[in-house]
Amino acid sequence: MTRAAALLIVALFATLGALPATAEDLGVRGATWPVAEPDLLVEIEARLIEMHHSGELARLEVEARERARRQLEEPEPVTGIVPARELRSRPFDPAIVVAQDIRTPDGTLIAAAGTRLNPLERVGLTRDLIFIDGRRDAEIAWALARMESGDRPARIVLLAGRPLDLMRRYRRPFFFDTGGRIAARFGIAATPTLVEQDGGRLRLTEIPVESSRKED
Repeated sequence: MTRAAALLIVALFATLGALPATAEDLGVRGATWPVAEPDLLVEIEARLIEMHHSGELARLEVEARERARRQLEEPEPVTGIVPARELRSRPFDPAIVVAQDIRTPDGTLIAAAGTRLNPLERVGLTRDLIFIDGRRDAEIAWALARMESGDRPARIVLLAGRPLDLMRRYRRPFFFDTGGRIAARFGIAATPTLVEQDGGRLRLTEIPVESSRKED
């Protein structure tokens, strides 16, 4: 590009920039609506008022209380659990390996990543655990007898059944493994299963008990 051509381009842009900026009002074409978003809280409040007046809200409250009561009276049974058919015993190591450093809020290291921790080395199992199917009378009777005759105190944990009914009937606490988390952790697949401490490990023993054909 020659010097003369460059000067021409600069002069052209300078001329365009010096022109006054004008705009023409072309009017409105087609229908227009204001942009508006409904207030979500206002809509929710209006819906609740409507449900209150129609009685729907009261009905939902009653249904929620009934569901909660049923869940307390008879929780969902743990799936995959069958009656024990033979005496079997196996050890269980409760130790875990820390995946990442554990520190206090001030940064003090409690356990480094890769550390193997065994909770039984710090706190022993104060009570044996007896896992049973609370729908089978034979297992309930066996567990209660085991609590009376055992050398160590025990805690009955239901994997199925009605814990509140059993507490009212036998005047003893019955716990429930909601969601089967403990059973899954121990790998329990049959009841009754007795969990005892054996040194630094646990010992899980499946103990078959006699029952009627109807219960099975």
